[in-house]
Amino acid sequence: MNVPNALTVFRIILGIIVPYLMWYGGVEERVFAAVLFGIAAFTDWLDGWYARRYNLITKIGKILDPIADKVLVLGSFVVLSDLRFEQMYSIWWIVPIFLREVIITIYRLIFLLRKKPIVVAASWSGKAKTVMQMITLPCAYFYLMFTQHFPVLSATTLQIGWWLVHIMIIASLAMTVGSGLRFFIKNWKAVKEVSSVE
Repeated sequence: MNVPNALTVFRIILGIIVPYLMWYGGVEERVFAAVLFGIAAFTDWLDGWYARRYNLITKIGKILDPIADKVLVLGSFVVLSDLRFEQMYSIWWIVPIFLREVIITIYRLIFLLRKKPIVVAASWSGKAKTVMQMITLPCAYFYLMFTQHFPVLSATTLQIGWWLVHIMIIASLAMTVGSGLRFFIKNWKAVKEVSSVE
């Protein structure tokens, strides 16, 4: 358990706490959740930088890192889709994103745990969809806060915000599904090999 892996475990814990605070909390808890989300997003960069800088890249780190990212992002997406407050967007926008992230993560873990591990490097499309998701979540969060706790914006401004959130959700969905297809196209030989063995 080196420093990068400890940061990754910390991010997993934050990935559970943040959606919980957004689900059950009031305004103070939801503001705190936003702060914790920012800290978690920062540790995502920090643990990778630290591992590369001090040559501390480990197999367990490669396994835990994508899990930590998915816990944080998917948990926040699902919470904002419905739950205890007014729906920000339909859960059906999130289902394909959820399935893609889970399926690809499972394949990546299978690749790493083989006798002859296959390390699948992050592609530009995967990085782009992650950036898009990380932009979409704060925008949906701020829309939530202004509609639920700070109703100071005009109806027109809120309507514009609603459309912007949905445009970002559509962009996140398209980029997530697109990167998933590229993953299977690029790694189809390995996928077939693993599937036939399993």
